[in-house]
Amino acid sequence: MPVATSPSALPRPSSFAKMEDRKRPASGAVDEVAPPSKRQQVNGSGKSRDDSGDMKEEAWIEEFTKGAIYRQMQEYKREKASLESRVQELEKNSTDHDDHIRVVDAWLHQLLQEIELLVDGTVSSRSPSDSPFPSSTALGFKDSKEFQRHLGDKGKALKSKAESIFQRLASSRGEVKPDIAKLETQLKAALAQQKELNVKLDRLESDKALLSEQYDQATLKAIKAERKLDRVRSAQVQKLEQKALASATTRPVKTEENGDSSDDNDGNASELKALYKEAQAVVARQKSQIEAIISENKALLEENSTFKTKRESISDEDYVRTDVFKQFKLQNEDLIKRINHLEATNKQLREEAEKLRAERSDWQVKVEAEAQLVVSEAEDQIQAKDQDLTRIRAARDDLVAELAMRKAAQDQERTALDQMQELVNAKMDRITQLESELERLRPSEDVVMGNAQPDLESLSIEELRAKCAKLEKDYASINTELPLLEKSYKKAMVLAHTKTMDNHAVEERISTLMAEKAKADQKYFAARKDMDIRLQEIRTLRSQNSRSSEIIAQLKEVEHSTRSVISNLEKQIATLKSEAATMAAEKKRLELLAAEATRRADSVKGQIANLTELLKTKDTTAISMKEQNVNREQELDKIKARLEEKNSEISKLRAKCRGNSTEEEEALRNLVICSVCRSNFKNTILKGCGHVFCSGCVDDRLANRMRKCPSCNKAFDRSDAMAAHL
Repeated sequence: MPVATSPSALPRPSSFAKMEDRKRPASGAVDEVAPPSKRQQVNGSGKSRDDSGDMKEEAWIEEFTKGAIYRQMQEYKREKASLESRVQELEKNSTDHDDHIRVVDAWLHQLLQEIELLVDGTVSSRSPSDSPFPSSTALGFKDSKEFQRHLGDKGKALKSKAESIFQRLASSRGEVKPDIAKLETQLKAALAQQKELNVKLDRLESDKALLSEQYDQATLKAIKAERKLDRVRSAQVQKLEQKALASATTRPVKTEENGDSSDDNDGNASELKALYKEAQAVVARQKSQIEAIISENKALLEENSTFKTKRESISDEDYVRTDVFKQFKLQNEDLIKRINHLEATNKQLREEAEKLRAERSDWQVKVEAEAQLVVSEAEDQIQAKDQDLTRIRAARDDLVAELAMRKAAQDQERTALDQMQELVNAKMDRITQLESELERLRPSEDVVMGNAQPDLESLSIEELRAKCAKLEKDYASINTELPLLEKSYKKAMVLAHTKTMDNHAVEERISTLMAEKAKADQKYFAARKDMDIRLQEIRTLRSQNSRSSEIIAQLKEVEHSTRSVISNLEKQIATLKSEAATMAAEKKRLELLAAEATRRADSVKGQIANLTELLKTKDTTAISMKEQNVNREQELDKIKARLEEKNSEISKLRAKCRGNSTEEEEALRNLVICSVCRSNFKNTILKGCGHVFCSGCVDDRLANRMRKCPSCNKAFDRSDAMAAHL
């Protein structure tokens, strides 16, 4: 950061070389962490003292600016070293974070493989290096889209595998109760919150370690700076003291011997005056306090007497004469009258309701007797009809069962005939095959048999040989055809046997099933008969119910009329009851109000007693506090008198010191005192320009938003203000 200075304060090459010559030796500059080391000369005054004793103001400002620039450069060097160390730490942390992310990526891949093994039973051959996540680039910058895409893919894979696992678990354990699901969600939320807190805790611990390390470095810097500052300050202070002693020794001491007795007398007189002033202040304060206490005591006595007379004069007659008691009494009498009237009307309504209930019960008995007669007649008719119906249904069921048995027997015969027909067709096909084969072989046999009629002796040897060869050939062909024919015959026999056995077994099974079906039909028909009987009974009951419903409708009409009368009476009773309830509630409310009033009176009496006790305790504490205040005010007056005396002595001493001070001491005083307020010492330096002021002036300018240096008019902030030790 460049330092803004005036054109006259810019360092020239020659002056910079001189400044380099006047620097401290290299032993102080070895430590880069320590604050900048100062020169032995104070603001360039050493050179002026050696050369001519008089130095121009511009040269002095130039030398001071050079020193400030050099110190600022050293400060930049230290900041650079600290920033480099922090950059190295950040690089190390970034590499660690990258390694952690890569480890997490590998762990996620392993977790996916384990979940895949649990779900599918197999592991994909895809390795972490095959993933589309470029670790070298995706970790190199913030908010990487590739890194987000990679995490999204991983999350989708995890969600898909986890859903399959959860589905399997849900199918295995059945329905999940809502309480268990709620607890699981709460547990998941708690675990997520715990993980977040753990992450925050780790981050805070790392920040704490970093801050502690920075704090250690700062403390080390401060210790080294204090040591060097003490060393530099001691050298400068020694020079100033030597100069002051030299000027003081040259000054003649005249009134040292003769002034001893006068100083003692003046000191005793001043002490006596101070004590007299303190005593006067204490007496005046005590008089004013006594007058105030007397006036307050009179007022309190008057109030106490009035309260006592009021409290002792209250009696029961006073309570009776109050408006609240009179109003309560009138309301209570009115409520008693209304309650008596409601009780009388309630008795009349009860008698009328009992009469109406008796009439309704007699009418119900009469209607029920008539309904029973009608129902009995209808039941007799329905029973006769039911008997006829059951007889007809039994005959029908017998005919249906016989027809079903005949149909089943006919179906069985048809299936057996169909199977036999198929077997005969197979045999006929085989016969036709054999006949065709026989026709194929028959011409050669005819030729041979035709030639066999003449005598064999008349044949020649060649003819006999040809005939023998022909016979052997036919014999061989017959031998080859016979096994095939035998095999086909056996197959046909086995097939026919199996078919016949199967047909026999099927016929036996059908016969057993038919018998079972006949039994089941009998049971079914019996059940149907019972069901028909029950249905007939239901019909009769329904008809009886329909007849009785007419009677009931008539009864309902009569009952509706009676109910309307009863409802009207009940409404009247309800209104009367509500009025009675309201009256009772009003009575209870008034009783509660009376009890509350008595309770409040008792509580007020107790509160009055408590307040009187508290008032007594408060009076005692107030008296003690007043005594303490009186003592403290007296001490304060004494201290004020002493302070005035001391201030007068200090002003006298300052006047004497200013009269005895030299020009050099005044210059040094002006150098140390703030140039803005001219009252406080310089203890705050501005980093930007290097000028020094008191902390009060700097804080006032920051508070008033006048954030510019009073000397060079350069802007500064609160962070630019640094404590300076002169």
